[in-house]
Amino acid sequence: MAKLCPGEWKVLLMNGCKVYASPVGLRVLKASKVVVLMFPSHLSHTLQALDKDPFLKTKSDARSGMRALLPTITRHAKFNLVHLMGVIRRAAFTGLSSVNVINGFQKTGTWPIDPSVVNADRLVKGKGAANASRNVDLEQLALRLGPEARRDMREPVISFGSISTRGRAIEATYDAMLEAMDELAAVVAEKQAAKDKYQAAKSARAAESIAQAAREEVAAEQRRCNPAVVARKESLRRRAARARAAAGPVASYVCAPGAVVEVEPRRKRQRQ
Repeated sequence: MAKLCPGEWKVLLMNGCKVYASPVGLRVLKASKVVVLMFPSHLSHTLQALDKDPFLKTKSDARSGMRALLPTITRHAKFNLVHLMGVIRRAAFTGLSSVNVINGFQKTGTWPIDPSVVNADRLVKGKGAANASRNVDLEQLALRLGPEARRDMREPVISFGSISTRGRAIEATYDAMLEAMDELAAVVAEKQAAKDKYQAAKSARAAESIAQAAREEVAAEQRRCNPAVVARKESLRRRAARARAAAGPVASYVCAPGAVVEVEPRRKRQRQ
């Protein structure tokens, strides 16, 4: 970008997604004389030509093609990858046409440049907090959900993903914004360092436990192979063999008096 307009400031329009907010990358862009403007999410079609007509037409044709295709699939058959690729091919051929691309640039006012086409108020303010907030009856929602989901509905958190729909347009390369991003990055780095430290300690304990078990096994094997222990075992075996020879053959079962407990038979109660 620096080679296109050397020495001149440039403007880069970005979607207001937090995964794009990298302090390191933003500082590199600022050093290259690039001003980064982050707009609220779900408003990229306001300035991005491909998100206007081409993408919307592609999505619309894919939905209509899917609705038309599903009734034609035979009974007990599955919707496979061949069906999906056919829908995508048709939607891409219809949506990504030269007419839709030209209309996308014209409707966004990017080529030819026409600022009057851009809805600046909506672009800056976004959808607003009133439109983005939703009232959810958690009790009613828990009743309608299945038992598996209801089990996790103790204190549910309603979120719309990692992209905020309540944001406003910001200048990401502004010094105060970069400092705020640095603070957030420092907090994330501190949490990651604590997590890495805990994981390292856990791995060290596991390795020490495995090493201790190996040492105990080696010590037990050394005790079993000790000449004194082997001689004592052989002596005990010979003594037991002499005792069995002196006793003579013994039956497998010898009925000793008093070994069997005899119980008097219980009298049956006569029915009246």
